[in-house]
Amino acid sequence: MIIIITMVIRIIYEIMYIMQIIRGDSYQSWVYANKKDLVAVDPWLTKKQVFPYLSWLLFRDSQELSYLQKQNQIQNVTHLIITAHFSDHLDLDSLDKFNLDTPIYTTREASKVLRKHGFQNVIIVKTHKKYQLGSFELEVFMAGKPYNTTTFSYTIRVLQSAIFHEPHMFNQQLQIKDVNACILTVDQVKILGFVQVSMGIKQALKVQKSLNSKYLIATGIAPNKTKGLITWLLSTQENYGCSGNGPMACQKTGDSLLI
Repeated sequence: MIIIITMVIRIIYEIMYIMQIIRGDSYQSWVYANKKDLVAVDPWLTKKQVFPYLSWLLFRDSQELSYLQKQNQIQNVTHLIITAHFSDHLDLDSLDKFNLDTPIYTTREASKVLRKHGFQNVIIVKTHKKYQLGSFELEVFMAGKPYNTTTFSYTIRVLQSAIFHEPHMFNQQLQIKDVNACILTVDQVKILGFVQVSMGIKQALKVQKSLNSKYLIATGIAPNKTKGLITWLLSTQENYGCSGNGPMACQKTGDSLLI
């Protein structure tokens, strides 16, 4: 029955030229589908995500199989977006499951790692530039501090359907309006109690309003599930899943939204 429902949904958005947003895992991976194009963002396909060479510094155990694994969709991914060179965004063990010639849109620092690993089609993105990913249009923007030099935010569009994604902190200088959905952090994280690296729910709701976005989708969720020595420097306030925060779309792995 689930297979039949999935096939019906795919037929509907192929006919209507609709974009589908899918939660890729229980942390911060995303999948966008339209017709034959399948874009994966920061995919995590392994049982454990670890800091390179020093796993005791930072690690996170997977709670379940990713959407791409459950649905046998890994080989159908047409494009990859890697938003940062950090190990929780760029997981080489996960990326090994994709073809080496898959187009990857990413940062300069991440491109060095990817090219050294053998990926042959790595594109370094630039802010305020647009890129065509099959039927999708990707536009890149500067991330908010302290990530403004190491990562990026973006919109991804198909005709009138648009999504905005900021993996960490929103750049208040951005002038983006009228997106259908925004993917934002809602669980506040601070380093040493004062350097904020992830937004809280009040900040996310304010950004949603400024974007005039109908849907809010939480990313980077449940930071307390990340373990290791570095986490002793972090203070967190989890809001994802708390009652009273209003409805959020795509809460569980595999949940999707058509826009």
